[in-house]
Amino acid sequence: MVVRQTHHDRFLFLGLILFCCLLDLPSDLFAATWIYTANEGDGTISVIDADSGKMTATIRGLQAPHNIHLGPDGMLYLTDGPANQAVKVDPQRLRVLEQWPVGRGPAHVVMTPDKKLLLITNSDSGDLTITDAASLATVATVPVGRTPHGIALSPNGKFAYIANLGSHDLAIFDVEARTLVGSVALEDAAVQAWVDPQGRFVYVTGSGTAQIFKIDAASRQVVARIPVGKRPAQIGVSPDGKFVISCDQEAGELTIIDATTDRVVTHLSLGKWTHGLSFSSNGKQVFVTNTRSNDVSIVDLGTLTEVKRVKVGKRPNGIAASYPNTFQR
Repeated sequence: MVVRQTHHDRFLFLGLILFCCLLDLPSDLFAATWIYTANEGDGTISVIDADSGKMTATIRGLQAPHNIHLGPDGMLYLTDGPANQAVKVDPQRLRVLEQWPVGRGPAHVVMTPDKKLLLITNSDSGDLTITDAASLATVATVPVGRTPHGIALSPNGKFAYIANLGSHDLAIFDVEARTLVGSVALEDAAVQAWVDPQGRFVYVTGSGTAQIFKIDAASRQVVARIPVGKRPAQIGVSPDGKFVISCDQEAGELTIIDATTDRVVTHLSLGKWTHGLSFSSNGKQVFVTNTRSNDVSIVDLGTLTEVKRVKVGKRPNGIAASYPNTFQR
């Protein structure tokens, strides 16, 4: 079942955009950002209008969605762990379109920049499911390490970087060749990875030691270790490359790091058990799920302050708004 409350608002928004185009006004004057959260506790997806700071709709019918990704094709893709499936959702019609089987315990999903493949990490079966994006058929299943969790793509889509919780390493996967080409040993459970906009560095969160591993993509060596708060989960690099941001679950905060110096700029307290993040399309905001307080924090990256907190479904985990270098509205 889908609850809609924004049909009129969306028509109004489209009209305003057309009005701006006719008058040659700034393109971002009425730019709207829609936020989608995967709520593990009640099997739903919450939809938020970031501009008004209000939850506007709920998509139901899943078991326990963990991660959510807005692909370059404009569709939402989720992992539904207990159901051992991936899910495709139309974010405009707010409707589940497809569900298909993957490995055991799917964690994260990404679409390649060419829109041809979906890559899904399966934590329980220790492998990567490669799905044809058009047919949603499995084209390959590749072992990648123990308890693979997070996954990030290089900007050109050549490599996938897979954070392995169990084998304490970052696996490097050649997407075209469909094979592992290397790994970087880490001394901690690797939760999530993120590649900077230029593809020079890969950042990985270490859950037990409360640090970020900065890895040189060319040499595949750890070049820095940056201390953060307790139990870091997801991580992101701002679209302008200025900040590295860590979601520190147990601390309930963001650690915001200067990407040039690798020094901590600030620790920003948010809700309970901060977990996932996504950036606005203009890179001026970051949206963060607070899993144990059932809400989303909207953070202004200009002032480094929380400007709003929005209630969503139960135990929000993954979050998607816009993914720089992969999707243009």
